[in-house]
Amino acid sequence: MLNTAEWYVIQVISWTEENVKQSLFQRRESFWLEEYILDVFVPTHDVVTVRAWWTQVKKKKNIFPGYILVQMIVTNESWYIVRNTPNVTGFLGAWNVPVPVKWEELDKLRWILARNSETFSTKYQVWEFATITKWPFEWNQGIISEINEKKGTLKLNVNMLGRDTPVELEFSQIKVN
Repeated sequence: MLNTAEWYVIQVISWTEENVKQSLFQRRESFWLEEYILDVFVPTHDVVTVRAWWTQVKKKKNIFPGYILVQMIVTNESWYIVRNTPNVTGFLGAWNVPVPVKWEELDKLRWILARNSETFSTKYQVWEFATITKWPFEWNQGIISEINEKKGTLKLNVNMLGRDTPVELEFSQIKVN
């Protein structure tokens, strides 16, 4: 087996990623394997859901449901402890031999996580009629013409001075009528 620390992908039962992470940290301490099982990483990003104009809910969303990354030195003991952790179904690799993740793939994953650190989710739809709830355009009404879930903004066409004017607003600044 290898004697250097590498990152490995572990298959787990979906939606148990955080529990497996905690279990791995507990098991490495219980079996004195801190120098072999170094780190556990669950790739997540924040998703902000706008339920109504006055509430926003922020949650962590798994990027790869059913998979986590473990940085470890593979020995018979460390492999056995990770493999037999509750809710772990196996290593990603060939047969029973874990295959380390390539550095290029790790860099790509870090880049994706940095770019998508936070996304927004909403039930608003284009062509819905909405009212602005925040100053300076408070109580103006218009039609949603564009939604940008990456930035958490939308464009509302508001009638100002006799013409439709697009106003860019955050999801929390409107309510749908």
